Amino acid sequence: MGNKVAAIESVGFNWADKGHDYDPYLRSFLQGVGGEESTWEEQEDTNTTLVIRGLGGGSQKAIKKCWETGRPFYAVDTGYFGNAKHKTWHRITYNALQNMQDIIDRDDTRLKIQLGEWKEVYKPFTKGKKILICPPSDKVMNLFNQGTAERWTKNIIEEIKKITDRPIEIRMKPIRSERVTNKTIQQALADDVHCLVTYNSIAATEALMEGKPAITLGPNAAQLICETDLNNIENPRIPTEDEMYSFIKHLSYAQFTQNEMADGTAWKILQGKTI
Repeated sequence: MGNKVAAIESVGFNWADKGHDYDPYLRSFLQGVGGEESTWEEQEDTNTTLVIRGLGGGSQKAIKKCWETGRPFYAVDTGYFGNAKHKTWHRITYNALQNMQDIIDRDDTRLKIQLGEWKEVYKPFTKGKKILICPPSDKVMNLFNQGTAERWTKNIIEEIKKITDRPIEIRMKPIRSERVTNKTIQQALADDVHCLVTYNSIAATEALMEGKPAITLGPNAAQLICETDLNNIENPRIPTEDEMYSFIKHLSYAQFTQNEMADGTAWKILQGKTI
């Protein structure tokens, strides 16, 4: 690949505090690709394929510019599942923040590595009373030109109240130490939830995996099998077990460990090559 792929760091995170001089995940991915470490300022006027992690500073500018010009990029972020205790899996998506390509029929090799046996993972869908709203961050809203997260949340609540009188609960995203201990999304979903509503959060996929319907109102991997129309909130689409199985197998080929980035496995899978 030479230097046909370049990574740009998200401004605002001080990796030096963690003993690094550059984003270690981007560095690992570049090792497996054969690309170069760079910045948005250095790459803005080139046509190099970019690797972007995070939504701060130059990352937002880069993504918007790529969308406007058709310039290719790969976005690296937290994986869809398998990170209950440690952030082991990282999703890598081509020209988007989440994988929204048609579901590819995959084997279950990677699913078993990431989650275990499907029969032990799958949770049948259950009924509940509450609507759980998981608002996006202001960074996400800015990227998609949707105003503030607060305004989005207020608008969604107003729309939901026109459709149903179900109780509504808002779940702001906790800090990571809380998300994996005493304020997990799984605990929130188990608390009598009828349906989760979000914009582009991976909480939609997490809800489906917990046996709860989800409504996604923005670009979201879960939109492949879940509800996307708020008007259907009383009777949202519920995927079958076969649909869930195909979906999760598909996503297991869209997230990778740091080692898989470094040894080229991630790049081979992303390029559709047999490994």
